[in-house]
Amino acid sequence: MIRVNVFVEGQTEETFVRELLYNYFLEKNIYLNLILVKTSSTGKGGVMIYAKIKLQLNRKCLEDKTAIVTTMFDMYALPNDFPGCDSIPKTSDPFKKAEYLEQEMGKDIAHNNFIPNLLVHEFEGLLYSQPQVFAQWFDESVVSILQADRKPLLLLSILIIIH
Repeated sequence: MIRVNVFVEGQTEETFVRELLYNYFLEKNIYLNLILVKTSSTGKGGVMIYAKIKLQLNRKCLEDKTAIVTTMFDMYALPNDFPGCDSIPKTSDPFKKAEYLEQEMGKDIAHNNFIPNLLVHEFEGLLYSQPQVFAQWFDESVVSILQADRKPLLLLSILIIIH
């Protein structure tokens, strides 16, 4: 069985991996070990200081060199000490920026079992972009909740654009 340690930055990503990805990959003989990043001795969630996250990633890479270690972090609002933030290529393509930052993070962690992964779009935004897609995994009540939550967010976005 392949083991993958997945570092996530928040409760939404944690729930997504646990509720949707875990069983799917388990059927393919891939075990996902979910890890919510620690931001302080009592707090969890968010990538606020890269140096703290780096320690956790290094520790996990060294703990079991036969297991893969990866991340599920939003590219938006990465901390200033994130590798490559001071030298991001001048491009309007967010995927090229993400690829560059992933390469820099990979060089910084420098373990063969580490695979950096940055999400180009805010994960929560993806949930609300097409809530009806979730009907294939959940009952209609979940879709209704996402759609109801989406309406005020859309209105707020329109007000911000107009203002």
